[in-house]
Amino acid sequence: MQLDTTYRSLSEKETAVATRALEKGSSRFERLLDEPTVLRAVVEKGPEAKATLTMNLRGGDVTSLSSGHDLNAVVSEACDKLKVQLVRRRHRREAQRRAGPDANI
Repeated sequence: MQLDTTYRSLSEKETAVATRALEKGSSRFERLLDEPTVLRAVVEKGPEAKATLTMNLRGGDVTSLSSGHDLNAVVSEACDKLKVQLVRRRHRREAQRRAGPDANI
């Protein structure tokens, strides 16, 4: 998986913290994906830190958004939200495969 990051209004130290959290979080997605994909991350710091993660997959886009005061926690929460969506998506696809091509789920 390729990681495409954009940082807005972050210092070098905050950028390093955000990059480390994104790398750690994105490693948890590898086993949930069937095809190579790009994870786009936008991390910005203002009065609150915000993280937006987006993946373009065959069935559509998967996006998660998180905000708060602690940059590391915000990035981790966005990764957790994205992972939950990917798990749900995988379970749906497996249920469709087991049900057969004629079943509507």
